[in-house]
Amino acid sequence: MTENIPLFQEPQNPQPPVSLSTPAAEDLEELSITRRPQPLPDVPETSALRKVALRLKNNRLTNLSEDARKAAAALQVEPERAALLVTSQQNGVSLLSEVAVPGGSLYVIECRAWTRMLFPLYQPRIAALSLAVPPPKLLDDNDANGPMAQARCSFDSPKQLADLVRETVSGTLNVPKADYSDSIMQRGVSEPLLVILVRVTFTDNSPSRVLPVVVDGISRLSSAAMTRTGKTIAGAADAVVEDLLRDPNSLRRAIRDEVAHYNSAYQRGLTDQVVRVGQAATVPVRLVVGARNGDTMEDNR
Repeated sequence: MTENIPLFQEPQNPQPPVSLSTPAAEDLEELSITRRPQPLPDVPETSALRKVALRLKNNRLTNLSEDARKAAAALQVEPERAALLVTSQQNGVSLLSEVAVPGGSLYVIECRAWTRMLFPLYQPRIAALSLAVPPPKLLDDNDANGPMAQARCSFDSPKQLADLVRETVSGTLNVPKADYSDSIMQRGVSEPLLVILVRVTFTDNSPSRVLPVVVDGISRLSSAAMTRTGKTIAGAADAVVEDLLRDPNSLRRAIRDEVAHYNSAYQRGLTDQVVRVGQAATVPVRLVVGARNGDTMEDNR
């Protein structure tokens, strides 16, 4: 078992608080920023993403379907780094982090992902509420060789999926002390989210899709959506659903446009909206790409 050392840690010598104000934005509040946002990298070209997917296919510790490998690659902010982490080393040393679970191990990439490409399904914090859409049961996804390092679930229709995601985000943010948007505004998201890939099918015969689903860190994900958009709880939930219902290419274009606008505005100075996007556009994640020794992705609640 390899030692799991998180790659995203709080800086040992944090920057001093920065108070921001500008006469050009009358509605800009005084902000106490403990970690200053930085320019965002461009959305990667598809050629860099294909390299990640190919390396995932060739690594002996990973077991994802082709669609899941593409989804894992698509969310990468730094695909070159991700490709390096999943490259099989000649000396046999794995650069994947190993996480012990009952019955075996999960293998994860510690990386940074585009927040808008991540989605919640089941939130234990609101499990006691009477949900309009019951959360699905996550089951092992299998191929000819047995269980894979991904899950599967089914909905009646894409609308039912969207309704559950909207209810999960809004329900989470309405739980006392579950809204971390003020903290994210000050220093971004520092604790990695645990993400699995889930193949979603629909009984109305709508096309299936693979979603990167946050299973630990839904409060942080929902709060990041509220921070980035600057909207109410309902508005943030609607924004997440809007991204959910986009096709992958449309979502990539939307993120690319947001990044370009942010980087241009960043050069003119920090404003409320610049800080919001800069602190919440990307998040650290631990992405599950492999499972061994009888591991299960099933949710047996």
